Amino acid sequence: MPEPNTRRLLRYAAVALILGVIGLGLLRQQLDARADSAARHSAEADAIAAADAGEVEVGRPAPDFTLETADGKRFRLSEARGKVVVVNFWATWCAPCREEMPGFQAASVDHAADVLFVGVNTTSVDNRAEAIEFAQRLGVTFPIVFDERGTAQQTYGVRGLPATFFIGPDGVTKAKTLGPVLKDRLREQLQLAGAK
Repeated sequence: MPEPNTRRLLRYAAVALILGVIGLGLLRQQLDARADSAARHSAEADAIAAADAGEVEVGRPAPDFTLETADGKRFRLSEARGKVVVVNFWATWCAPCREEMPGFQAASVDHAADVLFVGVNTTSVDNRAEAIEFAQRLGVTFPIVFDERGTAQQTYGVRGLPATFFIGPDGVTKAKTLGPVLKDRLREQLQLAGAK
């Protein structure tokens, strides 16, 4: 039979072991909670980064941009406030872009009083000289601007062409279309944006 001191030591060891197991369990719960919190924070940060990278949403203000026109002037989107603005991202090598451009030109003439069309050439993946020649050949009279670094494209979250954003006179995005916008669709989107 163990002596009283040995029994006492065994009891202390058993209590210490039990407390250690409980402590490790609590520590693990705390670490799991921190990992969950970090994962939630990371997901929130990813969502904010995605929004910052440019998921332009209908019902939200359209991000401003300033780009150069073919004649070397500066075009700033926010300066068009008060009109409906149609911002179309396009490239010369994009067949649907070429298909929709004559309709945009015709609508820009028909709605000259209250709608401004802006063709944003994705020059970072296109050729400026070819874009100018293409617009001249089609008789495009609305502003063509050049996104040399792809910043406007990134801001608007444009990952495919064409992409068109319809902005109301208040500067809020009223509609967006990924893919070609032809006659009937164009009329619908213009009305949504507030065109007369």
